[in-house]
Parts: sequence; structure tokens; C-alpha cells
Amino acid sequence: MRILRQLALLTLATSAEAQTLVIKSVPASAAIYRVKPGDGSLIPLGTGSAEFKLLDKDSNTVVVRLEGYRDSTASWAKGTKFKDKTITIALSTRVVKLSATPGAALIHVNGDSAGTRTVELAVRAGEPVAVQVKLAGYSPVSRVYELKAGAELPLTDRIELVDRVVMVSTEPSGGELLRDGASLGDQPARVLVPLGACVIVRAQKPGWASAERSYCNKEGLSPPPLEDKLVLAGRRVNVVAPAEAKILVNQKEAGVGTAAVSIPAGTCVQVRVEQPAFLPVTREYCARDNAAAAPADDAIMLNPDESFAASAPSDSVNQNIAIEVAATRTEEQAWRLLSSVVLSHFDVLENADRETGYLRTAWQSKSYSEGAVVIRTRVIIKRTSSDPLRYTVKLASERSKGAGASVRDDDSFAPWDRVLAGYQGLIGELQAKLP
Repeated sequence: MRILRQLALLTLATSAEAQTLVIKSVPASAAIYRVKPGDGSLIPLGTGSAEFKLLDKDSNTVVVRLEGYRDSTASWAKGTKFKDKTITIALSTRVVKLSATPGAALIHVNGDSAGTRTVELAVRAGEPVAVQVKLAGYSPVSRVYELKAGAELPLTDRIELVDRVVMVSTEPSGGELLRDGASLGDQPARVLVPLGACVIVRAQKPGWASAERSYCNKEGLSPPPLEDKLVLAGRRVNVVAPAEAKILVNQKEAGVGTAAVSIPAGTCVQVRVEQPAFLPVTREYCARDNAAAAPADDAIMLNPDESFAASAPSDSVNQNIAIEVAATRTEEQAWRLLSSVVLSHFDVLENADRETGYLRTAWQSKSYSEGAVVIRTRVIIKRTSSDPLRYTVKLASERSKGAGASVRDDDSFAPWDRVLAGYQGLIGELQAKLP
């Protein structure tokens, strides 16, 4: 009986020795554990290499563990036979603990939603993992994790959304949006506002006044909105005139040849284009309800002013010109000569008094360019001295401010620095005959 017990012990010992394995881990820094049957707790066996004795009555499970890797587990049923008693267990899956902020940001892994705040990424050789973190109002951040020779993956990583995004459109639709001068393309446009910066977005559309908005992503300032709409309310007209023509907006010069005319919402503006020797043109553009829509572009042509061809510039017009009468002439002779010269140019004397030496003709008017321009002319003569006998002569030449002016309405005329051909020689004739 004793002999049988010894033989059984010897057999068990031999069997146990035959079932002892050498477990090696890759990387060598990985720890090796036995899983305790029953409660599943881990019994440390060693690091890099360890002996593992197979148990006949229970399953045999080994766990290889290293921070930054996913555990690798191997199990063998009781009675398993091994030709090679050395078994290598390699950790092939890297693990990156990824977190994202703000906390509401959604983490996508390889295109699928993986949750918020934190996720665990499993990265295998030859299988890159694409991550994108998104949250409304922020610019998404993308990152790829890949096992590469000579490159280490972090144990933990953090993706923080810091750049803001505003979806901007225009009203009315169809306007162009520009960020700091660069076109943003189709609408609604995605406007990036980097951390610590401000950007200016301008909306523009032909025929409309532009609108601008500033968005800032700075500490202490209110964050930009998720969406915004730039409303184009006023109108804008590009006025093109002859190259030398002046363009006046509400009586103030706005340009020569071309001008961009802005009409604030709810208002009208008056535009006048004028150039010497041409008839002026006046336009009114409005940006208010129940008014005709202002054009985006307006090319204004000027018609020749016929009064310029019938006149000449003069330095003496509308000036008091002194003429001294020769001592050999009497006052009566001088007066008759004055009257004769004036009546050779004018039909009606409105006032003539030799005693006071005052003579004034009635206005003589002439219309040009189909009544668009009226020129009126008259002469006023005053005796300014009796010894020596001296007169001042004023040839008044005035031009109407608009079409259809009445010759008797002084407010409708303004002095003109030109004189019609029929009156050009009057002052010269008096200067030649009176002395």
C-alpha cells in the first residue's frame, strides 16, 4: 500500500513538471498574471517572463498587461499537451484614453458616434483610427491615431474645441459674403472665428448697400452666435457719367466720372451730373417702401448745351466797368452816344434818366436746347462822376437754374460767366467811342 502511494505521488510530480510553461510577454515590460479560478482575481507571476504551471482540475488563464495596451488573455483547458513549453504572448492593441472639451462635444470614431467627454481608442497595427470631435458653434477637430515604426502613441490625449464657427446668410438671399475681404462662397457660409481673434464679415449684393458684422472669440467678450443673418436694407447705385462730369449727391460732390451712391433704408437721395457745355441731369434714387427700386447701375449721358456754342467766356461780364468820357464831349452828347450803342443791341429800355445818368434795359431772353436752358441779358449804366464825366457799365448775363424758368423770376437765374454772341462787342464799343 505504501508503495502504491509513492508511485502515485511520483506520477503526479512527473505530470506537473511536464505541464509547466514559460510565458514570455511582448513588450518585455508587460506584466504576466494568472487568473485565479473562482473569483477571477489576478495573481502576479512576473514581468517579461514567468513560469506558469497548468492545473489539472481547473481552466488555466493568463493575462498579460501593460499600461497603454489592451490586455491579452490566453486560456488552456486541463490536459492540454504542448510540444513547445515556451509561449509568447504579444500585446498588439494600443489603447489611448481620449477626452474632449467642452463636455458636450461629441466624439466620432471612424465615422461612428462614440459618446462624449471620454472614450478609449483601440489602435492596431495597420488599422488607423480616425477621430473627429464636433459641437455646434465650434470648428470640429480631426485627428488620426496610427501605429507607426519610430512613433509613440500617447497614453492619454485631449482634444479641445476652441475655434468658433458662425453660419451666416444674407437677406435678401443671393448676396455675397466676405470674411476679411475673402469670399466665403455659397450660403449659408461657415465663418471661422479663431480663438483670441475677431473677424469682420461683409454682405454685398449688386444694387444694395453692404452690411457688416464683427464676430469675436476673446475672453471676456460674449461668444459669437451659432447662426446669423446680415440684412441688406439700403440700396447702392453705381453711377457712371462722362469722364469729366461731376457727380453730386444731395448737392455735395461725390465723384468725377463715377461714384458709388449709397441710399440708407427709408430715404431718397438726389444725384446731379453736370459738366460745362452740357445739360445737367438730375436723378432721384430711393430705398423705401412704395418707391421704385433703385437700379444697381445707372449710366448717365449728357446732351450738349446749345447755349455754349452761341456764347463766349468773358472777364467783363457781370462786372462794373468804368468808362471816362472825353473832355471834348458834353454830357448830352455822351448820353446820346450811350443810348445809341445800347439800343443797337437791346430793344427795350426799362429805365432811362439822363438827369440822374441812370439807364437800364429790360431783360432780353433766349431759349436753347428745346427750352432746357434760358439765357437772359441786360445792361445797367450809372453816372459815377460829373467832373470828369464817368460812367460804369455792367453787362449782366444770367443762366436759368432749370428748364422752364420765367425771365421775370430772379430766383430761377444765376450769374453766368459767358455772354451771348449778340452782346459780345457792346462794352468794347462803348470803350472805343466815349473816350
